[in-house]
Amino acid sequence: MKRLTLKRRLNGDCPDITIRAHHLLCIQGFQGYGYSEEFTENMELVIRKLRSRPSVSVMIVDSADEICTACPFMDGEACMMGDESVKGMDSKLMEILGIRSGDIRDYSELESELKNMEASLIREVCGDCSWIDVCLLHSDREN
Repeated sequence: MKRLTLKRRLNGDCPDITIRAHHLLCIQGFQGYGYSEEFTENMELVIRKLRSRPSVSVMIVDSADEICTACPFMDGEACMMGDESVKGMDSKLMEILGIRSGDIRDYSELESELKNMEASLIREVCGDCSWIDVCLLHSDREN
């Protein structure tokens, strides 16, 4: 299986990290579960990086990102779990947040917007996500 290396530049800006749009919600609801030990460790690393320095610049994309690099279901930049479904989640969240693939924002700004999202919008984005039953974000918003 191919592994990804993501070094992206846009308009001369070089973000600190690249995150696919729907992973912003995954980060909020992550509870330590993953597709593999490598995936879980990488997700924890990304989350620590974001939370340790909230002003970190994040490029939002609708394709494979730094979380995907450790996913056993990635083939190059394609998700073998259903690339169109995953891209659909990215697209819905970007529309809700008013951003486009390639936009760069501070993580603190993104996190603030996500914390204020209504449960119905989150359900709209996440749809039939396989992680919904163990997602802290969903359980917090439903109560």
